[in-house]
Amino acid sequence: MRKEAEEWLRIASEDLDSADALMERKLFRMVCYHSQQTVEKVLKALMSEHEIDIPRVHNLIDLRSIAARLGYETGLTEEDSLFLNSIYRFRYPATLGLLPEGEPNETDAEKALAIASRVFQRVKDFAGENLNGD
Repeated sequence: MRKEAEEWLRIASEDLDSADALMERKLFRMVCYHSQQTVEKVLKALMSEHEIDIPRVHNLIDLRSIAARLGYETGLTEEDSLFLNSIYRFRYPATLGLLPEGEPNETDAEKALAIASRVFQRVKDFAGENLNGD
């Protein structure tokens, strides 16, 4: 595995650990944020492994599409991507009108964390196989 891809995964692991710790403190907004960041970074790790220029975007639908074109089944569904994209907006104050349903709740945070955990583990499993089969 390329060193840069390993670094993306290491930072993604920190985001996942942060989300998990924040869940215990019931800081649901930040659980959602770090969960989205986990998924974004593991998808970018896959791109890095293939020496693809990493797009400076947060849109998980776009990143998921690139990973799929590279041949990876990350376990991230389109529905998951849409959900994480929407909760990523929770990092902003609700008064800006970006959130159609208000602040994230415990259910949102649990769902976000479950998605992030699943995708991280799947990509980590790829990493154990050196991602590109080397």
